[in-house]
Amino acid sequence: MKAIQIGWAQISITPERPLLMIGQMYHRVSEYVRDPITATALALDNGQTQAIFLSMDMTEFPAHAVAPLKKRLAQVKGLKFEYISIGVTHTHNSSDFYSDFMREDNERVYGADILPKIELAEDVLTGEEAQEFLVSRLADVVTRAWESRKPGAVSMAHDYAAVGFCRRPVFRGKTDETVMYGDCSREDFIRFEPGGDSSADMLYTWDEQGELTGILVNIPCPSQVFALHRFITADYWGFARDEIRERLGNVYILPLCGAAGDLSPLDLVRISKYNKKELVEWGGQAKEVFRNFDMTRVCQEIAERIADAVARGYQRARNEMEQTPVFGHEVLELKLPLRLVTREEYEIAAREVARFKSTFSSEHRMTEEDVVKAFEPQGDVLRWEQQQVSCEFDCACHVLRIGNAGIATNPFELFTEYALRMKARVIPEQLFIGQLSNGVGGYLPTESALAGGSYSSKSASSFCGPEGGDALVEKTIEAVNRLFS
Repeated sequence: MKAIQIGWAQISITPERPLLMIGQMYHRVSEYVRDPITATALALDNGQTQAIFLSMDMTEFPAHAVAPLKKRLAQVKGLKFEYISIGVTHTHNSSDFYSDFMREDNERVYGADILPKIELAEDVLTGEEAQEFLVSRLADVVTRAWESRKPGAVSMAHDYAAVGFCRRPVFRGKTDETVMYGDCSREDFIRFEPGGDSSADMLYTWDEQGELTGILVNIPCPSQVFALHRFITADYWGFARDEIRERLGNVYILPLCGAAGDLSPLDLVRISKYNKKELVEWGGQAKEVFRNFDMTRVCQEIAERIADAVARGYQRARNEMEQTPVFGHEVLELKLPLRLVTREEYEIAAREVARFKSTFSSEHRMTEEDVVKAFEPQGDVLRWEQQQVSCEFDCACHVLRIGNAGIATNPFELFTEYALRMKARVIPEQLFIGQLSNGVGGYLPTESALAGGSYSSKSASSFCGPEGGDALVEKTIEAVNRLFS
């Protein structure tokens, strides 16, 4: 086996001008920068196999950036673009650095004339200018990571950090009903849907002298404490990077968001009683909501819990360095079953769309609240159109073996059940899961989520359902186990 070579780089993707923000249904333009957002790249290569992990403080995979980024990186000697795993921390206080994609879908179904009127100030960074801002920085950080490769070593550790909490409480009724971000202080609150994972998986890298150079940290939770507001922030990951560096030195930190489609960093059991009105408004998804808890304190507490796990793992990992780990990398090109809507569902949705169109006009436009109400019928109409062309969802998933650990990525907001099934059934003791990678797959809900209802379980917010989730699990397990057979 050949020695592994390791390269790292980090770059700021913090804008100096206002940006279109994504992650909420209501229109947002950033008003200021609370803390920097960054992109970090880790390059691994042993002369036969290579992998680059690129992680960004963004909401979702920037599909618009792939072609121009690939063109830029084609000039980098030895680098194979298809082996770059691109993921995000899923902060809701960032941008896709191009456009408001939700607005584009709204206009496609309802037309621009009846939607809320939006006039962007001249200094807002958007379109091709914003794309160039992002792509130039991503090309730079990947190139520097690749070209700085040097012989080194890797080691792994597994620990626990309580970060993610289920965000889908269930309420008693004739049929039990789930409400995403529901008020748990209600008398009819009975439980949460199955979902939770407090694992913390770490990949540590070392130089030839045995000095720590960087850490890939896999936490199953989106970075969404601040979430609802109009400022740029890396959310709890900004705090966590600072806390880890305070303890272990000025090393590179690459966050990998684990399966967390049903998780949030906020504990609804403990915040509900002080946020009854705010949770209703939050669930409405139509405006900025100021909730009754200290967001900075929550982020700092999360950072400390993550850093505790990373520091404990460091004590074990520093004694288990591998200079020539078994290294394998496979990219799965999957065709998963598309989640379909029935003709009846489509016809109901089409009637709702027609009702919205007849109710509103250029003189009497929809409000943000109306746009939220129109989201589900809009999604069903778009899905019906999509399934007339194809009933499959194409996606690329990276599967790796590094030493005795596996890594598997997917493009979904993956409900935790699927990840737990993978982790339990693969050969390696440790499996890193990276969601929201190399594609935009929407939520991937479970059978229990579909039964419970609410946002994140509906077809409008998911391309695949449980059938697709089952297929993803099986294909991922097969691929991981091939690398360990």
